[in-house]
Amino acid sequence: MLCLVSLFLSPAIQAKEKIAVGVYEYPPFFALEEQQSRGVIPDLLRLLNQAQDKVEFTLYITTARRRYKDFQDGKFDMLLFESLDWGWRGYPLDASITFFTGGEVWVALASLDRDQRYFTQFEGKRLIGVLGYHYGFAGLDANPDSLRQRFGMQLVDSQDKVIGLLLQKRADMGLVANSFINRYLYLHPELKSTLLISQSFDQQYQHGALLRRGAKIEIHWLNGVFTELQQSQQLQRLWRKHHLLAAHQAK
Repeated sequence: MLCLVSLFLSPAIQAKEKIAVGVYEYPPFFALEEQQSRGVIPDLLRLLNQAQDKVEFTLYITTARRRYKDFQDGKFDMLLFESLDWGWRGYPLDASITFFTGGEVWVALASLDRDQRYFTQFEGKRLIGVLGYHYGFAGLDANPDSLRQRFGMQLVDSQDKVIGLLLQKRADMGLVANSFINRYLYLHPELKSTLLISQSFDQQYQHGALLRRGAKIEIHWLNGVFTELQQSQQLQRLWRKHHLLAAHQAK
């Protein structure tokens, strides 16, 4: 029956072009859990696919470090929640309009003798971050050897592990996305008094999409779709669904 149905699909539907979107472990934006893609990006792709019938957006799973080579090899044509400043200058990419503002904050264990001044001094502290991520305090340098040599920074493969090692007292200060810690504290409200979070950002960024020049769609068309999703409040509902904006807001 399925084969018979496909015979009667219109040529326009059958010929719909696919746009591969590169994603890597970056909760709450993307995570692979029990072989299922979860997070803001899979939900946003569903909104993009529902909002138009020109192309179909699909996921291409890569890693934070491998994404540059995979892009060069033509494995995908678009990224979401990405910045040109994260190593993409010089690549044939156009940036879309901004649809989400984010940043990264420092986290440490709370104690009676610690306040916001704790985050102003790095010397003698065990720093921890995520492999392949770009950090403001290091001049957006994501090279793991450089981060280890310059700052003694320990690098792990997820933001969850950053928090886990802080809770185990195996690190002193860690960097996570503000959106991540907002969702984390929503899921673990009992830890709100356990964690001290910086009130200022390590870096701030204007999130949008990066699209390969010469792709099957153009950046102005993509901007139009994002604008429609913003004006209809669908993006704002998506941010609220994933608890990106609530618990903690740095400046």
